[in-house]
Amino acid sequence: MGWSYSYSSDTWPALITLALVIYLGSYSWRRRNIPAAKPFALVCVLGGFWTMGVILEILAVDYPVKIFWVKFQAIWHLPVVTTVTCFVLQYAGLGRFLNLRKYVLLSIVPLAGAVVMGTNDFHHLMWTGFRMNGQVAVSPGRLYWAFVGYGYLLSLVNLVVLLRLAIGSPGHRLPVAIMLGSQIVARIGYAIDKLSPDLIGSGEMVLLIVGVMAVAYALAFLRFHAIDPVAAARKAVLDQMSEGVYVLDVEGRIVYANPMAAAVAGMPDHRLRQRHLTEVLPVDAGLLDQVENQVSQTDLTLGKDVSAKQYDLLLAPLRGRKNEPIGKLLLLRDVTAQWRTQNRVIEQQRIVAKLQERDNLARELHDGIGQILGYVSMQVQTALKWMQNGNQEKAGSVLGRIVEVTKDAHADVRESILSLRTGSEKKWTFIPDLKNYLARFEANYGIRTELTFSDGIDESTFDSLAQAQLMRVIQEALTNSRKHSGVKNLRVCVELDTCKGCITISDDGSGFNVNELNSRDSVHFGLVFMRERMEQIGGALKIDSIPGGGTVLKLEVPLREKEERSQ
Repeated sequence: MGWSYSYSSDTWPALITLALVIYLGSYSWRRRNIPAAKPFALVCVLGGFWTMGVILEILAVDYPVKIFWVKFQAIWHLPVVTTVTCFVLQYAGLGRFLNLRKYVLLSIVPLAGAVVMGTNDFHHLMWTGFRMNGQVAVSPGRLYWAFVGYGYLLSLVNLVVLLRLAIGSPGHRLPVAIMLGSQIVARIGYAIDKLSPDLIGSGEMVLLIVGVMAVAYALAFLRFHAIDPVAAARKAVLDQMSEGVYVLDVEGRIVYANPMAAAVAGMPDHRLRQRHLTEVLPVDAGLLDQVENQVSQTDLTLGKDVSAKQYDLLLAPLRGRKNEPIGKLLLLRDVTAQWRTQNRVIEQQRIVAKLQERDNLARELHDGIGQILGYVSMQVQTALKWMQNGNQEKAGSVLGRIVEVTKDAHADVRESILSLRTGSEKKWTFIPDLKNYLARFEANYGIRTELTFSDGIDESTFDSLAQAQLMRVIQEALTNSRKHSGVKNLRVCVELDTCKGCITISDDGSGFNVNELNSRDSVHFGLVFMRERMEQIGGALKIDSIPGGGTVLKLEVPLREKEERSQ
């Protein structure tokens, strides 16, 4: 058998195919750290041997040499199809099924085929003969169609896996469609080659089978980055994130969940796929509809009592190349530690506030009711002494003073009860309770009150601690006006002033000299008490008053942070 060869232009389609597989093989090998890149590089190597066999068959002059290269080509058919299946599984994210045992099982049929083809001259199970009809044609043996059928079975597996990927992941649909189309064309070309080998030349046939697939995969790789280190890096980052990540399709079904998301849901990621998000997490279905055009943020509590966990939930829309909605991204961030710390701080603030209130109450009782009771006790003893001496006139005068003092004490007690009751309800709110307090104050003491709010004032303007302290300061200011100024009209105005809130309390009472007030003990007027409360919330207190001209008390308090007000 002479191994002579002669140039033929029929080799050009095969040469083009060889150049394509060499380029794609080197491209994939440079990205071999990506799971799907290695099997595809191997596909290119095997396809290159197949193509080399076709080129040498065309160039061969002697008939026996052509037959040799036909057999050489056939040896690589099943390895190519099998390795393509491994690539497809890796690309679709199912590489976890490809362990060493599965690789061994997948290699059994290609190896058996190679052995049968290599020993065909002894048993003729693969081919019963060869004939020359413009090109080499084969006569199938008893195992020929079994091996061909196995190749088509693997192609069917590829089809199912890629369709599943396209349905579950909108971002993969176009490259998957390209790869599927090339596989269908290749399968049709392979069938034509086996059923009518003389219909198309060997060079055109290998271009149709291997070349079309090479062009399609080149388009998927280069244009759509089907194998790309950046995409692999993104997946690696997602897998290692401490936040849970869910990728949803347009209908809210889960198409991807990173390990942390699977841990939050309490089930493996493959069981999460294609399940609706509301089946996995206690999320309102209406929230998903709000994400069509904007990012949405809320919180989520999973579990109860001690085992409860708190998450920040961020939902964002995903859009395609033409800005069309293709899905949604959900990010879960575990804020349990911060949440528990915040709850502890709030509880500590409540305890401190209760202790401060008890201290203030003790001081007020000592300075008010305690002093009055001491005074009444002394005056009663004096009245008894005058009565025992028979001086009814002086005893009556002392008793008259006791009656006036007890009336004032009764008013103070009523005022204290009114102040303590304000805000005692579980759902205490600043604005409604302030309105109720002023209404009761007017009804109890016959002092006309007026309350106004500027635009932009609502329950979110001040934080909860500031609201409680402001209420106590306003109550103390009104009490002082009633007791010491002879007031008939009171006005409370709540306004916004750039980065702070201003509460002005004005009356038409007798007023006083502010300089004299600052120079002597001011506990009687509650000034120290009010200033302490304003300092606790980072605010300030200012007094403007003149004798006979009324008093204006101005409270300045910081506003709640914008982020907190928007929640």
